[in-house]
Formats: sequence, structure tokens, C-alpha cells
Amino acid sequence: MNVKLCVLSVGALFFLGQTAFAQTTKKDTAKTKVIDEIVVVGVQKKKKNEITQAVSVVGGEELTRMSASSTGITNMLQGKMSGLQVSTNSGKPGEPGSIRIRGAVNVSATIGASDPLFVVDGIYMTQRQFNSIPATDIESVTELKDAASTAVYGARAANGVIVVTTKRGKSGKPAITYDTRFGFAYKPKDKNFTMMNTAQKIQFENEMSGLGVNPNPVYTPAEAAELMAQDHDWSKDILRNSTIQYHNLSVRGGGENNSYYASLGYDSDSGILQELDGFKRYNARFNFDQKVSDKMKLAFDFGIINVRTQDQRYSYNALSPFYSIYTLNSYEPIYNADGTFNSTTNSINPVDLRRNEVTTDWRTRISGQISGSYEFFKGLTFKSTFGNIYDLRKNKYVVKKGSDIAKVYGTPDGSIRDTRSDFWTYVFNNRFDFTKSFGQHKVSAVAAFEYSQEQFGSLSGTKRVMLGPDVTDVGSASTPFAITGNTTTTRYVSLLGVVDYNYAGKYLLSGSIRRDGNSRLGQDNKYGNFWSASAAWNLAKESFFDVPFFNDIKFRYSIGTTGNISALADYQNLITVVSGDYGTDPTAGPSNSYGQPNLKWESKKSQNLGVDVVMWNNRIKLTAEVFKDDRKDFLYAIPNTAIEGGGYLFSSVTNAGNIEIKGLESELSIDIIRSKDIDWSVRGNISMLKYNVKSLYGNATQLSLDGTTFMRVGDEPTVFKMVKSAGVDPTNGDALYYKLDGSVTNVYSSGDAQFLSGKSTLPSAYGGFGTTFRYKGFDLNADFSFQTGGYSYNIMGQNLSDFSAYNQNLSTDAFNYWKKPGDTNVLPKPNVNGLQSSDAFLQKTDFVRLRSVEIGYTFDKKFLGESLPVNSIRVYGSGQNLALWTNYTGDPEVALASETQANGAFIPGSISLYNYPNTRTFLMGVQVNF
Repeated sequence: MNVKLCVLSVGALFFLGQTAFAQTTKKDTAKTKVIDEIVVVGVQKKKKNEITQAVSVVGGEELTRMSASSTGITNMLQGKMSGLQVSTNSGKPGEPGSIRIRGAVNVSATIGASDPLFVVDGIYMTQRQFNSIPATDIESVTELKDAASTAVYGARAANGVIVVTTKRGKSGKPAITYDTRFGFAYKPKDKNFTMMNTAQKIQFENEMSGLGVNPNPVYTPAEAAELMAQDHDWSKDILRNSTIQYHNLSVRGGGENNSYYASLGYDSDSGILQELDGFKRYNARFNFDQKVSDKMKLAFDFGIINVRTQDQRYSYNALSPFYSIYTLNSYEPIYNADGTFNSTTNSINPVDLRRNEVTTDWRTRISGQISGSYEFFKGLTFKSTFGNIYDLRKNKYVVKKGSDIAKVYGTPDGSIRDTRSDFWTYVFNNRFDFTKSFGQHKVSAVAAFEYSQEQFGSLSGTKRVMLGPDVTDVGSASTPFAITGNTTTTRYVSLLGVVDYNYAGKYLLSGSIRRDGNSRLGQDNKYGNFWSASAAWNLAKESFFDVPFFNDIKFRYSIGTTGNISALADYQNLITVVSGDYGTDPTAGPSNSYGQPNLKWESKKSQNLGVDVVMWNNRIKLTAEVFKDDRKDFLYAIPNTAIEGGGYLFSSVTNAGNIEIKGLESELSIDIIRSKDIDWSVRGNISMLKYNVKSLYGNATQLSLDGTTFMRVGDEPTVFKMVKSAGVDPTNGDALYYKLDGSVTNVYSSGDAQFLSGKSTLPSAYGGFGTTFRYKGFDLNADFSFQTGGYSYNIMGQNLSDFSAYNQNLSTDAFNYWKKPGDTNVLPKPNVNGLQSSDAFLQKTDFVRLRSVEIGYTFDKKFLGESLPVNSIRVYGSGQNLALWTNYTGDPEVALASETQANGAFIPGSISLYNYPNTRTFLMGVQVNF
């Protein structure tokens, strides 16, 4: 199937959009009452028609439709908002997806350097912290995209901002909701390839023996029969259907002067790896708002989350259970005749690994916030807020005594590593808010001071010679092996000013300036100024514009600057010393990183031109944006940096160059039918991007990231550099390659690697579309996501076709090799050197995915009757990851999540590895409202 054509055709049908969370309508085609939609825009709340910035909003109700709660919020946002690219890293329970806004790209040893800033009720969070919040506690998620919306966060905001508002109490009778669901998930069938069974593998090995690639003789009939008798499916020995359950109880209410919200939840997902307890989460949240007097208000928030996960290693080599599923021959037994584990062709038995090498991780996260506000007079309010998060992590890694894997590691008596770490961050914010209206003029302003601090500490101890295989307390092991630890502190200090002007809802102006200081930067560059300006004109409110079917036509323009230091670790602006031991004596010496005292902010200058159109009594809503981002002085670890005075060479983090990103994005939602008994709407969004590396540090024109992807002036970031395949010579089956001068040769040389302009890991377009249908109590919701234009080097696909790996299992594609003159569209004639690294397996990561479908029926109060103390009961079923359309060999999203590290850089999507697969999930649930 042509995925790109599918994307374009479906996009033409549904083109672009997202319904906003706060709008409510009466179910009537003739009369529609629209409540003013309130959107959180940075540090302010604004009515939708007052916004001059580029923002997108998703309501909590939309997120709860992605019912498999343990997938995490980041994965639930996929395809929901324009400008937001979410790649589902894996099907591992609780695993956060990778997330980017408007193509934010950072090549750094710091994982998450391209992540946006996450702000939850005013508290800054990491992506993992954000991802652990239950969707049922969320009121809305707002994506801030342009400088006018993000500049209020200054030095943290160059990658965009995700602002989360959690649910709070409401005045009135307590509303109690209980939601529960149960289900299962499993690994879908492999996409675009099939693994060999025993009969096929015996045939292939015999063919390779006949060609001289396999030095072993052809199997005799008796030997083949013996192997056939041992046939089994490794995936059934390693995987299972996971079990999922979810429970959440919440209460929301309040009186004339106060309100409250409380929730209590538990959810679990066993994961698809046998014998491991994949994911468990316990959570509780409570907030309370009190009106002390006509002028004073107080608010209190408290939350606690506990998450427990169990893992195996998911690395590229034989330690990955998924590597074993694909590479172990189906005739290799799990056990030897004497009952011991068979070491397999990988020298490691995956069942032995699963039982005897396990990592268990516990995370307890406590958040709290208290705030108070005082209104001096109407229009002038002071508010002070203190919020903090304490994140405690305990991680235990055990290789059990007496296991085969312990012997492979050289620790036959076992090993225990116990790691404890804690992370504490707090924010202290003081602000004045001013609002004044006179006639048709409205002026508002914010002035704020903010101080925040992050503290991290860890201690890890490893001991060997366990007391017994099931005694896993580190204190019970007898031989100390290693102790490591570290502490870091980061400080921010900020001043902020914001001014808005509104004339009759027709002419809107906004401006902001923020000054930030940060302890990670060089001595002369610790402070930076970030600003924005924006304007909007609502044509539909002009007296001369009298077109009845237009409700709003608002044109917007913004310009401004933001900063970023997420790619910078603590103390990289300093020459640091590392300590250790030599025998019984302490030692110290320079680290492998050379501090740069001149480090400065990575900055971004953004321009955005947008239009918002609302038509036919709010039935059609269209938003379109064009933007240009100039990212300057991006941070990167340059290898082989000479230290002053000569001598040793070190790596050094520096401001390495400039990148330009241009884009077009749009959102559209259409209410096709809107009546008392029937509602039907469609929605969609798309983002299209172009990247260009404008310059690099010094006189450099290219920068190697991982040996396969590069930064090169004039190309996209992460452009591939590989030997170009010229196919297979149909006369003799030789693999052919292009030389640098354009000629063709059958001699492979890595020196012929060339830049493949237009082929990088970054997609040129992505988005999502969906539909919602309601007939009386029945409802149906479906969401799709898509992506096109990116590439990944599919090493897994190459390995599974490589005839030189005859001793491991392969895909049936390996049979498609050259056999006689005239053969085309085949692999080369088999030889002992196997398949060489070239762009023959550089594959497009285009896809369209049926992300989720949910069907439900609501029994209302009329049906339930007055005698039952229940307002409504909704019964529903849902499925996730139900279909995938792609030409990629495997799952292109998992390919995007595979990360490589070389020269200190993480390049998501550079190569495709053996990762935890995306699972297919089915759930049944009940929601009861009291």
C-alpha cells in the first residue's frame, strides 16, 4: 500500500482539527449557546477570542478515551494536536513516548533534550513525572507553540511548552464517579515479514551449505527429523497476553465559599513478558479552595503516586528477549536432556534470563502546592505560590546465584545492585495581576518574580556472593564490589512582565519580557532576556463585514525569543574533577568533559502567522499557521577538544551551530450533524516541516552524530551518510554500489559513503484525524495518527535477511536471493561476507495507524429511575493499535524510538533495533456517576 497516498487522501477527507475542551452546546440545530471557552495560555487564562498566540487544547475527556491508562499521557496525545509529534517508544507498560513540538531537535547525551517544558498547575515536571499523572485527574492539556505563548517561560521554552491543568472542585452537590476497566494486550503479527519455521530453516541451511556459505554439511534425513521433532515457537515461550485492570474513584463538590476535588486510583498492566510483573500504579490526589473573605483566597494541592515496574534488558544484543524471539532457531530446545538450560546459539537462554536477571524499580512521587491571593481593589490582585515535588526512586538489579547467566557474567555466586536516588524541585512564585476595562478598551498586565531549584542525589552499591538465589537484600551478600554516588543542584531565578490590550474584541495586542538566570551556564552568560510581541485582528467583528455564516475570522502574528538548556547537564560549564579509589586509597582526576566558561543559552527566534475561522454557528472551526524558527547556538558535545596548554584531549559541550525550521500546520473540526438525538463530528490536524542546518561551530561544515547520521550545512539535521546501493547485478548476483564519482562497482568500501540529501530521521509531515458519533445513549469514537517523510536504518530487517547469519533464525525474505542470470528485485548471491551496510535497508518510516476505537452506551437517570442513587452508568469497550498501514519492515514507530549513542549523542530513529513492540489492547469498562 502507498502510505503517503493514503495519508494525503485521508487528510483531504478529514483535513485537520481538534475540538476544544471547554465548549458546550445544546443539542439543537437551530439554537446553539456557546459558553466562553477559557484557555490556559502560559501564565494567564484567556477567553478563546482574546488569544493572539498559537495554542492547541485537548480536554481530559478526550484523553480518557485512550483507555489503556498505563500507556501514559504522552502516548495519549498522539495525533491530537497540530505541531505535536508523539512517537510511541514501545509497548512497555508505563513507558513514556518521545514528544516534540514543531520539530524541536537537539542532539545531546541528555535524554529528553528535545522534550518540551511540562508545567502542571504551575510546577515544572520532567516528562516521566508528567507521564505518570492519571488521565482521569486532568482537566485540560494546552500546547504552547509560538514565541508569544512560550516566551513567558523564557529560558526553558525553546522546545515548546505543555501546560496541564488538573481537575478542581466545583460548587454544588458532590459528584462522585467510579471508573473501572479490565482487558488484555498482546504482540500483533509482524508487519511485512514472516519468520522461518523449522522446515524452512533446515531447507535454508542446506541451501547455504550447497553454496559454500555454511561450512556444515547438508542435514541427513535423520538429522532433519530430529530437529523437526524439537520444533517450537520461542515467542510462545517468552511472551504472553498481558492482563490490565484499572480503578478510579473521584469526588468533586463544594459550597458557596469553598470547593474540593479528591481522587484515588489503582491500575496495573502485567506486560507481555512471562513471569514479570510489568507495571503497577497507586495514586491519590486532593485539592481544596477556600474563599477566606471577599478579598482573600487560599488553595491547597496534594498528590502522591507510587509506580512499580519489573524489566529485563532491552538492549540490541542477546540480552534482549525480543532479540531471542527473532534470532533463536525454532528447533533449539529450552532445556537440555538433563534439565539444565540450553545455552542456544546466542550463548544465553532467554528463559534463564527472565527468571534469574531482573530489574525492579519503585518510584514514589509526592507533590504539594499552597497558594494565597489578595485583591487590593477591583482589578489588582497579588498571588503567592509555593509548589514542590519530591521524587524517590529505588532500583534493584539482581543476577541470581547459581544461574547460568551468572556464570556467563563471571559471577557464579550472584550479584545485587541496589540504587537509591531522590529528586526535589520547588518553585516559589509571586505575581501581581492587573485588569482594567473602560468603554470598549481592556488592559491587563502581569508582573512576577520566580525562584526555582532542583536537587538530585543518588547512591548505588553492588555486592557479590549472594546468600541464596532468592535472598535479594544487598546487605545479605558478602563481597562488596562497587559504591558510586553523586549530587547535583540547579537554580533558576526569573523576572517576568506581560501586557495585553483588547479593543472591542477586534484589535488585540500582547507583549512579554522575561529575564532568566541559571547556574548551568558560563560565568559571563548566566542571564538572558527573552521577549515576545503579538497582535490579532478579528475581521468578523468589523461593522463593514456582514457575512452571516462567519462567526469569527481572526488573523494573528507573533514574534519573539525563547531559550533552552535542557541539553546541558549540571556543571558542564566548569572543569570538573572525578573521584574514585585505587586499592584502598582515594584518587581524583579530571573528568572526560572539559568545561566551557563561555557557554550560553541555546536560543530560538520565532515568527508565526495564523488565522482562526469559525463558521456556521460554530459548526466548522479551522486554524492554520505558518511559522519560522531560527534555533541558534544549539548545544553539543564536541569530541577531541584540546585543553589549554596542550596535552590531553577532552570532549567539550559548546554552542555548536544554527538550525532553521519552517512549517505549516492546521487543525479543523466539523460538526456534520448536531441535533438532540444525533451528533456526528470529524476532526483532524496536520503539521508539515522543513529543516535546514544554517551553520556549524568554527569553520565546520559537517558534524558526525553517530557515524550514520550527520549535521551538515545545507541539509536537514540527522541526515544519513551511507554507501548507496546500486542493486544486484542480474548477470552474476553481485551486490553493486555507487562510488563517490557516480560510477558503479561490485567492491564494497565504507569510503564510498555519501550524504543522502532529503533522507533524515525527521518526518516532513505528521498528524491525526478522527470522528465521534452519538445516537441517543450510544457513542462511538475513533482516532488515527499518521506520519510521512522520515527514514530509519533498519538493522533488524537487514539482520533477518542476512544469509551469512545462517546459524540464527531468519525471515523468509532471506530465501529471495539471486539464483540464476536474469533474477531481479532480489538479495545478492549469498557469500560469507553477508549483507554490507548500505542504504538498501534505509527505509521510510511512513505509516497510518488506527490508534483507538471506543464504543459505549450510557444509561441515563430516566432509564435508571429515581429510586437508584445513580445519575448515569456508561458501559464501553475499546481497542488500541488496531491496524497499521506501512511499507516498513516491522513497526516504524518502534524504529523511531530506537536510540543510538556515539560521541555523546542520542539520535532517535537513526537505527531500528529489537525493542519492546507496540501491543494491541482490548478493554471493557464501566463508569458510574453518583
